[in-house]
Amino acid sequence: MKLLITLYSLLLLSHSSVSQTQSRNYEFSQGQWFDGKKFVKKTMFAVEGVWVNERPDRIDSVFNLQNNFVIPPLSEVHTHSLDAIGYYKQTIARYLNDGVFYVKNPNNIGPWTKNIMSEINGPNKLDGSFANGGLTSTGGHPEILYEDRIRVEIGPHINNAPRGFFKNKSYFNIDSKADLEAQWSLILAGEPNFIKVYLANSEDIGNTPPTSRYTLRKGLHPAIVSGIVRKAHETGLRVSAHVETRADFLEALKAGVDEITHTPGFYLFSKDELDRYRLKIEDAKLAAEKGVFVVTALLSRNLTEDPELFPLVKEMQAYNLSLLKKHGAKIVIGSDHANSPWDEVRAIQELDVFDNLTLLKMWCETSPQAIFPDRKLGFFKPGYEASFLALPENPLIDLENATDISLLVKQGIVIEKTELPEPSTSHEH
Repeated sequence: MKLLITLYSLLLLSHSSVSQTQSRNYEFSQGQWFDGKKFVKKTMFAVEGVWVNERPDRIDSVFNLQNNFVIPPLSEVHTHSLDAIGYYKQTIARYLNDGVFYVKNPNNIGPWTKNIMSEINGPNKLDGSFANGGLTSTGGHPEILYEDRIRVEIGPHINNAPRGFFKNKSYFNIDSKADLEAQWSLILAGEPNFIKVYLANSEDIGNTPPTSRYTLRKGLHPAIVSGIVRKAHETGLRVSAHVETRADFLEALKAGVDEITHTPGFYLFSKDELDRYRLKIEDAKLAAEKGVFVVTALLSRNLTEDPELFPLVKEMQAYNLSLLKKHGAKIVIGSDHANSPWDEVRAIQELDVFDNLTLLKMWCETSPQAIFPDRKLGFFKPGYEASFLALPENPLIDLENATDISLLVKQGIVIEKTELPEPSTSHEH
């Protein structure tokens, strides 16, 4: 914080007329910049929010970074925290305070999310990408979640609406190719940034499911998913797929999705069904070959009902992530439902699969590409957005050093940290 105050003072003293919400030409000196392998001491120049190779003729302000370690901003590739229920302003502030500039919500309440758009997506704001509802079968996930849990929890806020309130808002029921044709225009009318599809225990379709004390979720029929992907790609939209089992993972790859939002193995219902969730070498190779982003989403393991199976869940997650890593799959960081992706990163560290360098690259370089693939993010290269976090200590030595941020800059604009207010009594999903 002391460095942040110093940098602000230098800026205000030299150019008091420069707006903190308007990008200018800046020189950032005495910084140690992450080059993908190590930190290199050099001076960087930003012109109107973009990195340039050479010093521009006009410099509006010079920032002395005082030998801080500079990394690209952090990302959250899978969260449901950023939605228009409850404390969304606090949620936005919390992300920015943590240096998380890019967030992806693969299942939100489409019509409600429009209410927060003025608060996000700008040079000095958090950037969000939204599915605006997911595609599933009748009675599939997440219909049950929204109608039988969330609807009941927030009942007074929606005039105790009957079951079905969230249909075509947070989920769409697609049970046949005819349903897809009939509803596609409605899905697109919600202006999604990408399409979310659900596959869950797809190997049970047409078969006798295994014996379980717990209800196993269901999703789309796999035969429909390829048609959804084709329509989405024709429209210029990418597709993210929820998966739970190895069979789901393979069906998603077969259909040509761009992202898989869970690593299989986050849920187990029996110690006798481990192969249902364990990936094979050829699966990992195929994911790498297709260039599909695979989201960690380890914290989804909290859905496991039998606490005795929890150690096996962790072992399965470690195995699958190790396999994906070994064969070059693009792994990105998303927590599903945590308040901060830091919770997910700490869960990843517990598995001892990735070293600090690999984790940092996953978080700063690969993850933003999964959220905004058409933008130049995650690297300090000419033409890329001039966004970064300055850290007093080296995160390669201890990744926790990235929690101490002395300066946040997004597209050439300094972002001030926000003192978060006490939570109110309103609901936040």
